[in-house]
Amino acid sequence: MSSIVWLDIKHYSATSTARSHRNAANRAKLKMLHHIGSKPIREIIYQKGGKDGNPPDLATIFFETRKKNNTLVDFETIEKHAQIRELVMSEPSLPSIEIVEKCFGPQTRSHIFGYGGGVKAKDLKGGASSKAELISELRSTREENKSLKDRVSTLESEMKDLKKLVLAQHSNVQPPTSTVSGE
Repeated sequence: MSSIVWLDIKHYSATSTARSHRNAANRAKLKMLHHIGSKPIREIIYQKGGKDGNPPDLATIFFETRKKNNTLVDFETIEKHAQIRELVMSEPSLPSIEIVEKCFGPQTRSHIFGYGGGVKAKDLKGGASSKAELISELRSTREENKSLKDRVSTLESEMKDLKKLVLAQHSNVQPPTSTVSGE
């Protein structure tokens, strides 16, 4: 029995062939290849402390994504890693996006060098917090909210007791008689 294979003609169109050639040319232009295969950079970040809310610095990410047999192999990669480490050590409070821009120039809107696609400059610039920071902030806000609710219920209970006391005192004491002069 013969089998017939149907191909989607759109898949092999001129535009997809052109895209394939363009992507091959772009890959050939890369100077510092990463050696992590298909593992996403975010997975490396997660494994190196991101899961605990303590993501690694850019130098660690750069090394981990470009090492081969636990060493950097390309001279240009070694130089860039040294430059990144020097910046991280000299200015530890410098945000990652600024280190990336000092070492690799301005970044595009949807791709940050060393972080892969999908990470945007605004995500790293401090305008947006990391997921771990947001979770921590949410947890502390919930604790504060619970504490305030407990305090409000305590105050309500105290107010009820105070009202009972005032009503008890008021019912036992006769109101003072007022004398109006001039009547």
